[in-house]
Amino acid sequence: MTLQLLLASTMFHNLGNVLIFALFGGVFVWVNLFVIGKLLLRRPHKPKFGEKEETYECGEPTIGDAWIRFDIRFYTLALIFLIFDIEVALLFPWAVAYDEFIAAGFGAGAFFEVLIFLVVLGVGLAYVWLRKDLNWTSTLPGPAVPEEALAGDAVEESKPAQEEVSA
Repeated sequence: MTLQLLLASTMFHNLGNVLIFALFGGVFVWVNLFVIGKLLLRRPHKPKFGEKEETYECGEPTIGDAWIRFDIRFYTLALIFLIFDIEVALLFPWAVAYDEFIAAGFGAGAFFEVLIFLVVLGVGLAYVWLRKDLNWTSTLPGPAVPEEALAGDAVEESKPAQEEVSA
C-alpha cells in the first residue's frame, strides 16, 4: 500500500512539474504575441516623408543609377583576396596540429602535404601576377562607359546639388 502511495505522489509531482512548465510556456508565448501585436499596431503604415522611400537610408543622397558597370578588376581582386584569405584560414589549424602529427610519426607527410598546397597556391599567384591582374593601375583597352554618358551624368548630377545649396 505504501509503495502505491509513493508511486502516486511521484507521478503527481512529475505531472505538477509538467503543468508548471506548460503554463510558463503558454504565458511566455502570449506575452510575446501581445508585445509584438502592440508594436505592429503602433508603427506608421504610410511614411510621412520621402526619405523613407529611398533605397538606402544611410544619410547620403543617391547619385546616378544603381545599375552601372563596375570594373572587372574589383571582382578579380576580391576573388584573389578570398583565395589567399582561405589559404591562411586553412594553414592555422594545420600549424596548431603539426606537433601532434610529429608525435604520431606523420610529421614529414603532413609537411609535404602543406608544401604541395602552398606550391599550388604559389603557381596560382604567379599566374595572376603574370596576367597582370594584381596591377591596379593598368589601362584597359577602352573606356567602360562612353565619355558622352559621363559628361551627361555630370551635368545632370550638378543641377540638383546647386538647387539644394540655394534652398
